[in-house]
Amino acid sequence: MPQHKIFTLDARGLDCPQPVLETKKVLDVGTLSRFQVIVDNPVARENVCRFARNQGAEVEVSQLTGTDYSIDIHITNPRVAHEEKEELIPCAIPNSRDSQNRTVVYIGSDIMGRGDDNLGLKLMRGFLRTMIDVKPQPWRMIFINSGVKLTTIDQEAIDAIGLLEERGVEILSCGTCLEAFGVADQLRAGKVTNMYEVIESMNTATKVISPD
Repeated sequence: MPQHKIFTLDARGLDCPQPVLETKKVLDVGTLSRFQVIVDNPVARENVCRFARNQGAEVEVSQLTGTDYSIDIHITNPRVAHEEKEELIPCAIPNSRDSQNRTVVYIGSDIMGRGDDNLGLKLMRGFLRTMIDVKPQPWRMIFINSGVKLTTIDQEAIDAIGLLEERGVEILSCGTCLEAFGVADQLRAGKVTNMYEVIESMNTATKVISPD
């Protein structure tokens, strides 16, 4: 009888903490009792293993070639996590050459400042348009709370954000917030994120800017 093919997540080439984040996405789906993760460095190997064990999974590692490792993750009881959590290895601080790509812009509202909301919306749109011409450009832009309206239903904002995305800026919108405002099916720029990725982005960033 043929064996079922095990799902493989290829996380080679991904910067820290992305291998862990991608592994978390697979675990969060909850449909697989067993899958495999391939990484290409010891830090990613160690962090994926520690994270999986923290979720109550059994882990087995085998070296493939060079610095490539295969991590077999077996979820025996998804409701039972380890009581003593293993700390993940911190992501390396980017060197000066890469530091321009590690600025995070955190947008927690669709308006800028406090007072007149119409003025605040106009200012926020102006901020996004101006970001297009600012050098160096940010690594990521994170949209939280009513900020997700800017990536979904505000066409003027979407036009500016779309240009930033085309230039390599990662655009992340809070999934819980999209659901709360009823716009989860209207995302027009970037991708959906979660709180774990938001926190990891801020921990990895060399600078966080907020126009709120």
